[in-house]
Amino acid sequence: MSLNSTIEEETGNTKTTYSINMNNFKINLKKGVPNFKNYDTINENKKLKIFSNFYFPIEICKTTYKELQEKDVTYTEEQAKQILQTKIEDELKNEIANAENIVNAQTNLKQEGNIITVEVIYEVLENIGTNEKLVF
Repeated sequence: MSLNSTIEEETGNTKTTYSINMNNFKINLKKGVPNFKNYDTINENKKLKIFSNFYFPIEICKTTYKELQEKDVTYTEEQAKQILQTKIEDELKNEIANAENIVNAQTNLKQEGNIITVEVIYEVLENIGTNEKLVF
């Protein structure tokens, strides 16, 4: 992670357009793309339902454009180390099935100029043996 980075933040400005899809034919109810410089597009489709498992071949599509703004952020060494360490620990805990089997955790931090590298090492107990019947 670099101490100086650029992140994208939502500004709160949104524009929503609707359309109707019938089979492969699309009808736009409101045309146009927003005048935002940077934006994120979110599409939601809903099919019209008559009974529990019977749908019309018609979809109502809602497209939402959210404006994004680039922001320069400068972190201190301690903030960057803390952010990286919590992010890596969360990823590792999601990958490890039995988190209660973690025996030891070791964190190595290294800084080269504006870049901080964090290495987290977990020692985990794992049952690798199998039960087999011995026949003589």
